[in-house]
Amino acid sequence: MAAATLLIASPVAVLAQEDPTPVAAAEDGDIGEAYGLSADDARRLLAEPLPDSPDARYALLKRQWLAARRLEDRGRQIEVAKALVPLGRGRPDGEGWIRLYLTTEFTWGSSGAALAACEPLLADKQLSPAARAGVALRQTYFLANAGQDRQVMLRAWSRADALAAEALKQQPSLPLTIDRLQVRAETERLTGDGPAAIATLRQAVARSRELVAGGLAQRVGEEQLRQWQGWLDGSQGMLIYALVGQGRTREAADIAQDNLALWRAGQLDDGQGARWNYRAATALNASQQYEEALAAARQSEAMLARANASAASQTRWLARQEILRALLGLKRWTEADQAYRQFLEELGGDGVARTRAQDNRLAALLAAKSGRLDEALETAERTLRYRTRIYGQDHPQTRESAGVRAVVRLLRGDAGGAMSDYEQLFAATLDRSDGWVDLDARGFRGFVLGLAFDEFLAHAARRALAGEALPPAVVDRALQIADRRKLGSTQRALADSTARLLAATPALRALLDEEQTLRKAASGQYGQVAALIADEDKLRKELSTEAFKALPKEQRKPREDALKALRQQLQARQGEAATAREALAAQRQRLASAYPAYADLITPATPGAVALSGRLRPGEGLLVVQALEDQTLVWLLRADAPAQFRAMPAGAAALAARVTALRQRVDLSTMPAGRETPLAQALPELHALYRELLAPLNRQGLNTLIVAGDGPLAGLPLAALVTEPPVAGRPVAWLLRQQAVVQLPSGASLQALRRAAAPAQAPKALLGFGDPAFDRAGGTATATAASTSAKTARHLLAPTPTRGSGRYDAQLGFRYADIPPLPETRAELLTIARALGADPAVDLRLGAAATRSAVLATPLADRRVLAFATHGLMPGELPGISKPALAMAAEADEGASPLLELDDVLTLRMNAQWVLLSACNTAAGEQGGAAMSGLVRGFFFAGARSVLATHWAVESASAAALTGATLAPADTRAAGLRRAQLAMADGQDGQGRWTHPYYWAAYALFGDPAQ
Repeated sequence: MAAATLLIASPVAVLAQEDPTPVAAAEDGDIGEAYGLSADDARRLLAEPLPDSPDARYALLKRQWLAARRLEDRGRQIEVAKALVPLGRGRPDGEGWIRLYLTTEFTWGSSGAALAACEPLLADKQLSPAARAGVALRQTYFLANAGQDRQVMLRAWSRADALAAEALKQQPSLPLTIDRLQVRAETERLTGDGPAAIATLRQAVARSRELVAGGLAQRVGEEQLRQWQGWLDGSQGMLIYALVGQGRTREAADIAQDNLALWRAGQLDDGQGARWNYRAATALNASQQYEEALAAARQSEAMLARANASAASQTRWLARQEILRALLGLKRWTEADQAYRQFLEELGGDGVARTRAQDNRLAALLAAKSGRLDEALETAERTLRYRTRIYGQDHPQTRESAGVRAVVRLLRGDAGGAMSDYEQLFAATLDRSDGWVDLDARGFRGFVLGLAFDEFLAHAARRALAGEALPPAVVDRALQIADRRKLGSTQRALADSTARLLAATPALRALLDEEQTLRKAASGQYGQVAALIADEDKLRKELSTEAFKALPKEQRKPREDALKALRQQLQARQGEAATAREALAAQRQRLASAYPAYADLITPATPGAVALSGRLRPGEGLLVVQALEDQTLVWLLRADAPAQFRAMPAGAAALAARVTALRQRVDLSTMPAGRETPLAQALPELHALYRELLAPLNRQGLNTLIVAGDGPLAGLPLAALVTEPPVAGRPVAWLLRQQAVVQLPSGASLQALRRAAAPAQAPKALLGFGDPAFDRAGGTATATAASTSAKTARHLLAPTPTRGSGRYDAQLGFRYADIPPLPETRAELLTIARALGADPAVDLRLGAAATRSAVLATPLADRRVLAFATHGLMPGELPGISKPALAMAAEADEGASPLLELDDVLTLRMNAQWVLLSACNTAAGEQGGAAMSGLVRGFFFAGARSVLATHWAVESASAAALTGATLAPADTRAAGLRRAQLAMADGQDGQGRWTHPYYWAAYALFGDPAQ
């Protein structure tokens, strides 16, 4: 839109917007020359008495607004803006104060007052269409961020969207367009479409930049330009939360840090600086950098308090929310409890703010962890009674409350009562997978469920370490919790990656649409039940007063009849809600029956020990490892014996330190050439870890160990553990000599892989993609260009991108062409092709041909082996990446993505025994454990039965030899990998050059170990 066509609502030329998530607020705009006033002049202006004349009063209030803005006195800004609303009626510039008051009140004052002011304004037909549209959009935004009923919010959005469309049709307005985009993004976020919210906010950022560019073209003054930049600031602020919601925390943190740098340089005021501090804290908390998050959030809170922002305002809520999250992450229970109680006390009578902030589950757990056990029990029981009245005893929400009481009882020493309550929680979360849909484990709910499960596991660990024989039921439940937690970190990424899959599967899409409709219907029914219960409680209290009882019978009867009718209505509504819930359960069963693979992917079951043992074959053992804060739990399942369970007296931090030290000694790619640590220094520690982890378990008769582990041990190949004390001159007793080692994202993955018989073997041997040409202009590298170093490690040495960028182009500071080439992967694929008898000219896509489009367009179901020899990218490794991806060749179409992402993998159809990911660090790394789990499960869903990846950057010649040998015919896939690894470890392959575990232990086989 050209700058000349902009419609700016005066006197507030532009009103900056704020964040979403339960985190989004609106920012007020600057007008006039607020920064031209000195502080003393501003204080004198605010001290002037208001004249009686409406015109003079209006003129002085506008100047006082500037003065309050100059001093960043938020309370006075609200007072002045509210006074200007009626005075502005009928004036050419007066309607702008309406939106200014609403946004300022919500951001810095009372959330409830801002929301209450909207409906009367919307009913005023004398307001212009643009003004009414702006109020409707503000109302929708407030509802979205104030914890109100979702259906109410969606109805408000429908009205606001229609009003905005009509206003824009009458007269285009870039600010109103941006406002509409931002509110649309909020509705998309709240209805579960995170990717759509990000895309919408990208549009808002682009239009905001257009607005700023128009201001530059018009050569507007500094203050006017600052106002217009507020739209960009607000759109970016909302984008922070949308990115965090999708797991793209690094991008979010970079955007926040860039804006904090502007604030420190004096280019943003303290109000903006305060908000960027709590936005940064949001990203830091999401990436578990709790100390840094706490510092940023506390700085924000202090700045907001100095600015006189109300405790009931959106900004204070956002800052204090991040303080609380950081304290919870740090397990500083007493501080978290005190902060939360103080927060609630300071909200006063603002019902909207209190509704948003009050969480009785959280209050009960914090009280319990702080030693106030009687108070915690009373709160937990009151919450459980209330939810039982609304939902009944069998609903997941009720059983979640029973889980809260279970924690309180456990901390009180009532283990028997706690186990009874825990069974209620387990029935909702472990015995039925749809319970995880109903109990979305984000935000504070994630903390509640996480703490409940942590306490149960810690209880089991303490008993095991004390030498107690745990009941099989406790061992089984602990195993289910551990297995479910392994899946939890990847579930959202998988769910968010199914859009293309659903678009290509209309029948599945229809079933899911119906499930969502029924879910909303059930939620609405229970919402009505809650409203009726509130009405009943209010009327019942009225009828129980002495004043009512003293009334004559004829005066009491109408109210008593009303209570009776209300109770009948409530009973009927509860029946309708139960029926709606049954219809939802039936629909979910239809969906799972029609598309079991999709159900395994999105709502996986949580099998117990008996079910998992039944999936194991003779000679196989399933090892499940779960690291807690102070202990590590270990299970070993086999087909021919009861589950073995034990606890190690070392928690996640201690294990992480040991694994890091071992990797530094084993992974030669991280060491300067010629300065490798002698392997002999690592062998005793590898043996010590074996003694603690595996030696106490009965593994006799097992030839394959299937490991479902996450956390620290996911980064260490267990095949390199040493089973006997190392003795100079004798072969090292690698665990590999006793058993093949295979990995799985979780035990549930084994059940999914083995639910049905494997299909017939694909007729063709191989399809490989490698040596991709990342630089479209430069063509492909050749094998002769490979490094001549004896250790050619495939590190992704990409330049540091511009913070906040989300695409791959020079404009945003990152050139895809700068990714270092991988010419050695061409030789690797050629070796594999020879080993499998494939024709390289037909079965390999190399250089410029190794594109994402080629993968998507080529039939894959007739290939036994699919090989991707390229860089593996983990979330956050490059701008814009929130899910694992493979870097393919640059496309001829500059607008096409060169990345094969998880979304793409889910749409593939293959019948592959092997998928090879011959890339750097695809099996582990800081974020790679969870990310790899999602990518592996994506390949399983697409039809692969195993994935071969690497723990660290591998050397190219040995990689080609090992993968070729692994794919040669063998009894099982696990046996094939073990045979190839032993050949290297024993010096038979490579003439003794590759005996070090760096060369052979890096390889991780994920999936079904059998043929």
